[in-house]
Amino acid sequence: MLNFLLRRLIGLIPVLSIVLVIAFSLVRLIPGDPAVTLLGPGATSEQIAALRAQLHLDRPVALQFTDYLAGLAHGDLGLSLKSGEPVLREILARLPATIELSVLAVLVAIVIGIPLGVLSAVKANTLFDHILRVVSLMGVSMPAFLLALVLQLVFATHLGWLPVSGRLDAYVSVEPVTGFIILDSLIAGNPAAALSGIAHLVLPVTVLALFLAATLARFVRNTMLEVMGEDFIRTATAKGLYRHQVVLKHGLLNSLMPALTVIGLKFAEMLGGAILTETVFSWPGIGRYMFEAIKNRDYPVIQGTTLVFALLFVTTSIVVDLLYGVLDPRIRRRMD
Repeated sequence: MLNFLLRRLIGLIPVLSIVLVIAFSLVRLIPGDPAVTLLGPGATSEQIAALRAQLHLDRPVALQFTDYLAGLAHGDLGLSLKSGEPVLREILARLPATIELSVLAVLVAIVIGIPLGVLSAVKANTLFDHILRVVSLMGVSMPAFLLALVLQLVFATHLGWLPVSGRLDAYVSVEPVTGFIILDSLIAGNPAAALSGIAHLVLPVTVLALFLAATLARFVRNTMLEVMGEDFIRTATAKGLYRHQVVLKHGLLNSLMPALTVIGLKFAEMLGGAILTETVFSWPGIGRYMFEAIKNRDYPVIQGTTLVFALLFVTTSIVVDLLYGVLDPRIRRRMD
């Protein structure tokens, strides 16, 4: 398995190199001048030229790319054109918020989606199955921003049960240690901050979890139906095993391997693609950070966040492959 891990890590180099070149090229093909965006429409041509020189935007693109590669070699993703702060520092400051949101959403989706998928397979073609299939289809079809706005309107605006945005109430503060609000609140012994953090997590976690839960329910149902028709299931039934033993021990366990792929890929998408959810809920994660960078034409931030998203995605893919080896001895032998 160690050899497999080394091969996959070496394979990251060309993938990330291609992502880097594409990101660097695409941001410079976007119409407009970031110097004009930063200074505003009232800036003079001398001010624009001075800022372009300060940001090295007047240099040839090839030299800009060379400078960027040299910075990457030293762990430097550049400075944000908007804030002037190091991009890597700002990404690391926002990454815990995105991880906290994504991990909780995945856990909630697993708790909801897998049991519903199993029940739907066991009760295939019944009224429960038909209702669940319709609901799950609606879940994967509804746009995330629309569901987010509906939940805000109902539970925050009309009912007033939950906060509409942010990570903490305005009157609550907690000293950042790990960057994870709930964990930092527990470390500080501040239950009020922990409760506030949990309340702010409910709506965005619900939005992300419902989509994954709907996908998992549909996927587990279809996989379970295929597995339950295999010969080893009939053999297990003929041996006199109880129905729940056949379903859970033989059916579900053999269905979890494909489901692991869906969970891993969706988790990677949440880490890099929860832009709309973070923006609607004003969640200070890297998705919203990238959205603001695109609006402001902040080249270094766009390049840095794109590279981080790609790294998170391929890392998640490697972890999923390693979990395959842990769960299935046949795959583990092929990895050796």
